[in-house]
Amino acid sequence: MEKYTAYNTQDFLDDLDFVRFAKEPDRDDLGNWKAWRAGNPDNAAAYDEALAYLHALYGIMRIKPSPAFAENLFRDIEHGIAGNRKKRKNKIIRLWAAAATAAAVALFVTAAWYYQSMIVIQTGSGVLQTVVLPDSSTVQLNANSSVAYRRAWKWLSKREVYTTGEALLEVKHLNKDTADIREGERFMAYTGDLAVEVLGTKFNLKNRDNKVTVSLLEGRIALHNRKHGGETKILVPGDVVVDGSQGFRNLSANRKSAQESVLWTQKTLTGENLMVADLINEFRYVYGKEIIIGDTSLLNRKIDGRVSLNSQESIIYTIANILQANIRIGKDTIYLDPK
Repeated sequence: MEKYTAYNTQDFLDDLDFVRFAKEPDRDDLGNWKAWRAGNPDNAAAYDEALAYLHALYGIMRIKPSPAFAENLFRDIEHGIAGNRKKRKNKIIRLWAAAATAAAVALFVTAAWYYQSMIVIQTGSGVLQTVVLPDSSTVQLNANSSVAYRRAWKWLSKREVYTTGEALLEVKHLNKDTADIREGERFMAYTGDLAVEVLGTKFNLKNRDNKVTVSLLEGRIALHNRKHGGETKILVPGDVVVDGSQGFRNLSANRKSAQESVLWTQKTLTGENLMVADLINEFRYVYGKEIIIGDTSLLNRKIDGRVSLNSQESIIYTIANILQANIRIGKDTIYLDPK
């Protein structure tokens, strides 16, 4: 069942064994889906969404009159008994009304699922992906990150996305006056306790280690902290702000710093004011593995120049070269020991 950990909602819906399992969950020859789901895989939300969709579809059944009902109906017509005909007619009306009600309930359940369900795109280790939203806005995801939005986006009057990890958003403007944005024109991005109201066009969201870092490259955005009493902060291009346990904190108001915050889209980190600890943290989030250094005092050592994130090996050898360390590689952990 290991391959299913990379499945999204559509992949599950395209898998014939999964579709048969949704219809006949007690069959033993379709894969051990229940045990696999009990393991709480990373893509459990996609599994649950696909299963709910199939259950809703299988719940819609066409109701047909039984042969006995049809035979009785024709017998009454042939006899031409006005009284019985009237009674049978009323019975037919009640039966078809019940059928219509059942179909309407099934349709309502399916529609409710459609309006409430989310489309989720999740990247794996070392993988970058660009997602085009229904309004042509784009979200570029860093490795081990995600974006989610309503399946019924085009039917709703809200443009909303939810992100985890790190994402660069470039929003398509529908409004002409930023001072008067209508509800259908508004774009909101949510991550952690932070709600970002987009008044501009291009910004980076980084949600890691219980803090959110927002870097604005173009336009204007308003940050709303939903946990700290709705605290609000307006950003202009070049602003880099952290929203942590104590609320908003400015890191920079320099356009160069804001531009450097999105170098991950080129699988690169800048060496200006970068420490070994920062590079190790980036490696952990991008590739899902730990680097352990025997001498922790070396974590504060500064790095000059740019560092490539293009492969695990290049980062490991870069850090080992900086620290003059020997490399030991375990399953999910890399050890750098002094020479």
